[in-house]
Amino acid sequence: MNLFRLACIVIALTGFLACDANEPNAPPEIPTVISGTDSADVDQRVEVSVVARTPDGETLNLEVDWGDGRPADLYPDIESGLHLTIAHYFFSSGRYGMRCRAISHNGRISAWSAPFVITIEGETQVGRGDWWMFMRDAQHSGHSPYAGPSIPVLAWRLPTPAAIRSSPAFDVSGTIHIGGDDFLLRAIYPDGALKWSYSTGNAWIHNAPAIHDDGSVSFAGSSANIYRLAWNGEKLWNFSVNSPIVRSNVTLDDDGNIYVGSMDHSVYSLRPDGSLRWRALTNGPVEGSPALSLDQRVLYIGSQDQIMYAIHTDGRSSWTFPTSAPFTGSPSVGPTGNIHIGNEAGMLYALRPDGGLAWQRDLRSPIVTAPAVTRDAFVHVITSEGKLFRLNSAGEVLWDVVIAQAGGDGSPVVDVYGTTYVGTPDGRLTAVSAAGHILWRFEAGDAIESTPGIGPDGSIVFGSDDGYCYVLRER
Repeated sequence: MNLFRLACIVIALTGFLACDANEPNAPPEIPTVISGTDSADVDQRVEVSVVARTPDGETLNLEVDWGDGRPADLYPDIESGLHLTIAHYFFSSGRYGMRCRAISHNGRISAWSAPFVITIEGETQVGRGDWWMFMRDAQHSGHSPYAGPSIPVLAWRLPTPAAIRSSPAFDVSGTIHIGGDDFLLRAIYPDGALKWSYSTGNAWIHNAPAIHDDGSVSFAGSSANIYRLAWNGEKLWNFSVNSPIVRSNVTLDDDGNIYVGSMDHSVYSLRPDGSLRWRALTNGPVEGSPALSLDQRVLYIGSQDQIMYAIHTDGRSSWTFPTSAPFTGSPSVGPTGNIHIGNEAGMLYALRPDGGLAWQRDLRSPIVTAPAVTRDAFVHVITSEGKLFRLNSAGEVLWDVVIAQAGGDGSPVVDVYGTTYVGTPDGRLTAVSAAGHILWRFEAGDAIESTPGIGPDGSIVFGSDDGYCYVLRER
C-alpha cells in the first residue's frame, strides 16, 4: 500500500471518528475533579468539586464511587458543565480512590474518571451514648442528665419517603439511629448527613434501636425479625419469631443480651450472637417494651392478657400482678426500684420489686405509653385524652395539663430541669415546665407518634408521620 493511499484511509477514519464524537447520542465526557479535600479525619466531611459535560448540553446524572466499598452515590439531573461540589464521610481510616462517571439522559455512560486519592486518618468512635435505647436506658427512665432547648430552633430535618414512628438512640459520637416506615434503619451524623442506612426489605420499623457497647445496633421490625448490625451498618444476624414485633422496643442488659416482646404472646431473650436464651409465654400479645430492674436481675413486662410479669433474666418466672385491663404500654423503673406502668383502663400502678402494690392512681383515660420517672422519683405520664400528669413518689398528682385533644403512641421524656417533652397526633411537640406550664410548641407537618430522644448536646430528636426526622436545638 502506497503512502498516499494510507494517508487517505487515515484521514477518512479520523474524520469519521470526529464526526461520531459530535453526534447527539455520543457518550458524555469523562468527568473532571477540579479540587477537593485530599486528607481528613474519620467522620469528617470531605468535599470534592467535579464538572461533567454532555455533547448536546443536556442534563446528566453523576455517579460517584468513593472507593470505600459502599454503594455509589447518584446525583440526578445535573446541568452540563456545572461545577458541582459533593460531600462524603469516611468512617474508617485508609487511602481511598474516589472516581465518578456521567450518564446522559439517553443512557450513554462515560468512562470512569481517574481516581482522586483521599487519605483518611484516625479511628471512628464506637459505643453507646447516654441515650442508647428507648426511653434512654434499660429501666426506660426517660430522664436525661442534659438540658433541652428553652428557646428551640429547627437545626435540621432529614426527609424520608414514609412516616417515622421509631424513637432515636444515640451512640457515643452523638450519631442518631432511627427507623422508618420505608423499611430503613438510618444512622445520621449530628449535622444531619446520612452515615449509613440498612434495609430490612419489607419490614417497617416503628421500634427504637438499641446500641451495644461496641457500637453495634439491635432492633426489631414488623417482619417478625430481630436484627443486629455492626457499627458501620453491615448486618451481623437476624433472628425470626412467630409474629410481628409491632411496638416492642429492644432492651439490652450490660452483657449485651437482648430482650423484646412479640405479638405471638411471648417475651424473647437472645444472646449477643443472636442465639435464643429463652422464651417466656404470656396469654396475650406483648406490645410493650421490657424494662430491667436496677440490678438487671429481673425483667418487667405487661401483656394484653391484663397481667404484669416479672421474669428473672435467666428465664424463670418471678411473680405476676393481674389487673382489670390490657397493658399495651411499657413499664419504667424508678430510683427506688419501683415499677411504674399504666393500662388501658387508665390505672397507673407503682409496684414494689417484690410485686406488691406501692400505690395506684386512676387517671380516667387509657395509658398506652411508658411513664418517665426522674431521679427524684417524679412520674410523668400522658393519657389517651391528651392530658399530661406529674405525680410524686407517693402517687399524688401534683399537676395535670391538657396538651392536645388526644395522646398517641409517643411517651414523655424529661430533661435535667424537669421539663417534659412529648409529641401528639396533632403534629405538635410540646415542652412543659416542672411547674406544669407550657413553655413552647413546635409544629411538624403531621402526627408525632415517635417518642423523643434527648441528645448529648441537649437536642430534641423525633420523627413524624410527614416522613421527616426533626432535630431541635437551643437558639
